[in-house]
Amino acid sequence: MSDDCTCIGENDSVLDAAKRLAELDVGAMPICGEDDRLKGMITDRDIVIEVLAQGKDPASTKAIELGGEEV
Repeated sequence: MSDDCTCIGENDSVLDAAKRLAELDVGAMPICGEDDRLKGMITDRDIVIEVLAQGKDPASTKAIELGGEEV
C-alpha cells in the first residue's frame, strides 16, 4: 500500500479528470477539496453515463458535479 494519494480537485474539469485517470491507468479517483479533505469519488463510468451520454461538455463540467455526494 502507498502513503501518497492522488486526488482530482473539486474544481477540476471532467476532461482533466479523464486525462488523469488515463495517465494513472485507474478507473476511479477521490475528489478532494481545497482543504485536502475528501469530497467524493469520480469514476470512468460516471464520466460516460453522466457527461458524455447526456451531451454535456467535459471541459466545462466540474468533477464535483459528478462525485460530490456526501461521503
